Amino acid sequence: MSSLNSAPSASSRATSPAFTRTLQVLSVALLLLLGVAASGKKAEPSAAVSTGPAVFTGSSAAGLAGTRRVAITSVLVSFQVSTSNRTDTNGILANKSDTEAKMVWPTVDPVQLAAITDEIYEQLKTDLAANGFEVVPEAAVLASPTYRKIVKLAGFKNFSKYGNMEGDAMLVETTHLTPYVPFSLEVGTFPYPFKGVIKGWDSGKTGGLTANSTYYTADLPKLEVELAQELNAHVVKATYLVTLGTAKAGTGGRMFRAGSAHSGASVTNTHTAQIFPQVGIRATHTRIAFRTPTGNPKGQTTSRAKPVPAKDGDVVVTLAQPLLGATDLFSFTSASEGKGIWGLAPGADMKFTFTATLTDPKAYHDEVVAMVKTAQKDLLALVKQ
Repeated sequence: MSSLNSAPSASSRATSPAFTRTLQVLSVALLLLLGVAASGKKAEPSAAVSTGPAVFTGSSAAGLAGTRRVAITSVLVSFQVSTSNRTDTNGILANKSDTEAKMVWPTVDPVQLAAITDEIYEQLKTDLAANGFEVVPEAAVLASPTYRKIVKLAGFKNFSKYGNMEGDAMLVETTHLTPYVPFSLEVGTFPYPFKGVIKGWDSGKTGGLTANSTYYTADLPKLEVELAQELNAHVVKATYLVTLGTAKAGTGGRMFRAGSAHSGASVTNTHTAQIFPQVGIRATHTRIAFRTPTGNPKGQTTSRAKPVPAKDGDVVVTLAQPLLGATDLFSFTSASEGKGIWGLAPGADMKFTFTATLTDPKAYHDEVVAMVKTAQKDLLALVKQ
C-alpha cells in the first residue's frame, strides 16, 4: 500500500463591502480523498493482463509480404510523469469556484528509465525473430547514410522533457539510437503538449523535442522508405506510453440568503481531490509501425481534430486496450493552495498537488517490462510471418 500523507485542512474567508451590504464568504472546506488499491496487494509483473487484442490501424499484414527483414530505427518509451484534472461549479459570481488535482513525479531517474528502455529494445528484437522476422543488425542501421539523414532531419536529444494531452512525459530512446518522432500529420493531436502540469517541464531549449519541430519533417516518411529500400527491410518503430495513474477533482457549492434582506448572501464551496496511482501501458498510442520498401513516400494522414491512433507507417499495429499494473510503487506528499473566491490570479481557486516518490525502482522496472512484453505479444501476433 502506498504511503500517503494527507494535506492539512485549510480554509479561506473574504469580505467585500458594497454600499450597506456585506457579502459574507464562509470558510472553504477541503476534503482530500486519497486513491489506493482496494485490496492493498501488489500486482505481480507476470499478472499484467490485456483486456483486449491489438488492432491494425488503417492497414493489414499483407503490406509486409515483400520481405521478412526488419530494421529497427526507434524504440521510444514515453514515461508519464504528471496528470491532472480540473472541475468547477459552473456557478455565477461568488458561487463559481473550481478545483484542480495534480499528480506529479518530477524526480525520475534517467539511468533507470534508460535501463527499462534498453531491455524493451532487446525484447523487441527477440520477439520479432520469434515471429518469423530477420532483424537487421543495429550496426548496419547506424552505418546507413539514409539513417543519418533521418537523424539530421528529425532527431532530438534523449531524455526529452515533453508532454501530451494528458500531462507531462519523459521521452526515452534506447541507448544507441537517436530519438525521433513521426511527421506531425501522421500522429493526430495526442502527442502535442496540451497542458503542462509540472512547472518548467520542457527541454526544447536544450535540444529536446518541440512541437514546432515536428511540422518541419515532411520528408521523414520518404527517408524511411528510402532506408527500407536500402536495407531491403521494413523500417520498424516501436512506441510505448507508460502511464502514472489518474487524478480527479471535485467542486461543490451553493449560495443562500441568511436573515433579513440586508444581511447579505453566503457562499459555501467544497473542494475535493482524489488520485489513483497505477503504472500501466496506454492503449491507442502504444504501437509498432512498419515502413515498407514499397510504402508511400508521402506518408499517411490522420485527423487533426482529435487524438486518434497514429499511422506512422504503411502497416501499423496498435494496442486496443490498456494494460494495468501495480498500485503501490509510489509514496506521496500532498499540498494545497487556494486563492479565495474573489482571487484574480489565473488557475483554479483551489489546487491540490500530490508529489510522487518511487519507493521500489526494481518493481517499477519489472512491472513496465512485463507489461510491454504482453503488449508486444498482442501486437506482433497480428503480423507473424
